[in-house]
Amino acid sequence: MDTGGLTRELLYIFSDSIRKRMERVLSRPDLTEIRLRGNLPLIVRTLCREYYLSGQGGLTGKKEEAYRVTAEDLRILFQKISQYSLFAYKEEIREGFITLNGGHRIGLCGKVYYDGEGRRQLQQITSMNLRIARQLTGCASPFFPALTEQHTFYNTLLISPPGGGKTTYLRDIIRLASDGMGEFHGQNVSVVDERSEIGNRTKQSEGFYLGQRTDLLDHCPKAEGMLMMLRSMGPQIIAADEIGDAGDIEAIRYIRNCGCRLLLTVHGGDRGDILKRPFLGDYLREYPFERYVQIRVEESGRRYIEVLNEGGQCLWSGLS
Repeated sequence: MDTGGLTRELLYIFSDSIRKRMERVLSRPDLTEIRLRGNLPLIVRTLCREYYLSGQGGLTGKKEEAYRVTAEDLRILFQKISQYSLFAYKEEIREGFITLNGGHRIGLCGKVYYDGEGRRQLQQITSMNLRIARQLTGCASPFFPALTEQHTFYNTLLISPPGGGKTTYLRDIIRLASDGMGEFHGQNVSVVDERSEIGNRTKQSEGFYLGQRTDLLDHCPKAEGMLMMLRSMGPQIIAADEIGDAGDIEAIRYIRNCGCRLLLTVHGGDRGDILKRPFLGDYLREYPFERYVQIRVEESGRRYIEVLNEGGQCLWSGLS
């Protein structure tokens, strides 16, 4: 992993006050989140624990030594991530986040208001959460064979709490399904990347590597995009992140009836949680997926993975 590249990529978005204290922090390979709240300490999360950004630079466990975020820090950060054009990013801001080059996503919180057309918008930003995106090549290799049989890829749903790493594992499963692994031959994979996080193709041919047989549809609503890819690209597998609403379920129903396989993710604790939900749970109780990948974060920061079949029996488990 190029932590030097990560440092250069993210350092410029901060104010001078934060930048001079943050440089060493951004070089850490275990960095996962940076949380900024107005007039409160800046908090940094790694795989194993939570720290404060020190007023002297670096990290500290002592609140009294922490750097406190100012309104000016938030203003500068918001201006830079929106490239000084709120109009250009108004759709993303309306959804409460902006995706940066590299697939990193900044969640936004502030005052909600509605424009003349009744559409939600955010202003007076008071909190931001920067989630670090990483490509961990090979992280899904240990359990990938449990998702396949000979040349068949099973309909698969990845489940994890927010920040559990489901998008990271999704990327690697896409790569393996596209390039092939062992006896499983690579297949045509169509990826619908609604939030520009999976592939992050901000420029042609740049972004995360998703395999040689992968086609990426960027910044398109999932339900619409999945049907577009089905009709235009002849995929054997369609992949998307964070599904769940009624429109997604209708698209899933149609795609499965056409014989295409699905690789999807959803926020949740485990398979039992998902089956209790409206729309997605209702559908899965009637038409279960063949594989469920449950991801849980251990205290050590490592991920504990369980692969379940459609009846909930564990086929594979281990740390990754």
